[in-house]
Amino acid sequence: MMLWIFFAALIGVTLTWIGWPLLRPAPARERRDAFDAVVYLDQLEELERDRARGLVDESQLEAARTEIERRLLAASRAEGIEANVKRAGPGHTRSHIILAVVVLLAVPAITLPLYFDLGSPHLPNLPFAERTPVAPPSNGIAAQAQARLANAEERANNAPDDPQGWFDLGRFRLVSGDFDGAVEALARAMETSNNRADIASAYGEALSRQADGRVTAEARNAFTIALASNPGDPRARYFLALSDYQEGREEAALRAWSDLGRSAPEGAPWLPAVQARIVETARELGEAPTDWLPPPAPDTPRGPFAGGGPTGADIAAAQEMSPEDRQEMIRGMVANLAARLEDDPDDVEGWRRLARSREVLGYNKASAEAYDRALELDPDHPETLLRSALSAAQIGENAKARARFVRLRDIVPADSEVYEMVSEAISRLDQGGDATAQ
Repeated sequence: MMLWIFFAALIGVTLTWIGWPLLRPAPARERRDAFDAVVYLDQLEELERDRARGLVDESQLEAARTEIERRLLAASRAEGIEANVKRAGPGHTRSHIILAVVVLLAVPAITLPLYFDLGSPHLPNLPFAERTPVAPPSNGIAAQAQARLANAEERANNAPDDPQGWFDLGRFRLVSGDFDGAVEALARAMETSNNRADIASAYGEALSRQADGRVTAEARNAFTIALASNPGDPRARYFLALSDYQEGREEAALRAWSDLGRSAPEGAPWLPAVQARIVETARELGEAPTDWLPPPAPDTPRGPFAGGGPTGADIAAAQEMSPEDRQEMIRGMVANLAARLEDDPDDVEGWRRLARSREVLGYNKASAEAYDRALELDPDHPETLLRSALSAAQIGENAKARARFVRLRDIVPADSEVYEMVSEAISRLDQGGDATAQ
């Protein structure tokens, strides 16, 4: 019974809200033309004053007066038309009354049958606390990730003195974003491994992520332990330089990042992040980034229009250009590289560079085509598969994107961060979502 009372009240409020604007008397309105007429009269008086001061001659005066009088006459005619419309007001009011009656009858006549057809008026009340919880939608990929995490937790708990079990558990938690859990597991791994270098490095990163990117004293100590056993650990070197930067020692951080960049192996995935830090910090200190960036490989062509693409020096120099010049430089590089690839279509690295360059310019479809050519030459290249899948998803080719995500998932380690990311992308595609969302 309460439900029907509520429905009746709701329909009454809705009908009042809809019907009142149609039934209330229309307020008197002043047309814009009446205001325009006043303005034109003022303009005529101002024109006479300008003539008295000698600001306009007779020819200018006559032309201006003629135009103002024409507009004044038009405004006066419009006011007369408005007066005639107001005198014909009752018929306009009657049409609103008819519309209001039609609307007020149509709303309940349509909504009530719809409710009886689609709703459940005879369903008994069910308090929220007594309802059966509905399990969230799941899929095979998410289940696999949960199973691997559960397996790592089981192995760590069954062998509490095995550092590898805690290390694996900590890495899984770090990838999943559970920084508190990762710190706890990696701390246990540190205790049971006698400060193993790779565990200390991962522990320092987990502590930094837990602190929202701040390299704490404990994290710095962990990275120092890692470097004591492995002086070339790039993660520890990067974060220790970041610690210097956060504590105001920008010059020391710049030198450390520059040394790290210069010692990086060719194609290191973390090198672009280091280069970005070098450029940013060098500019803050008023230094030329090219003095600190790692030199290009000996066989890499130099210059902004070189067929091999931009070097680190080119990137730094582009920062000094105007936006228009920078875009022109990039377009020149892309056009030159595309032309060279027409003569050397088997250059797989060239196709990859061309695809990435087109991404910078926002040419998504052209970028996807370049990635296709690169995959024809090297079908199982992980980075190209990833970038190609993302590029295909951006232009709406979800079937192609999913196939390449699946191929990439098949060739990367099951406990890697890439595997988790790709699995999530496949899941989003299966659910009709955006595979490129972060």
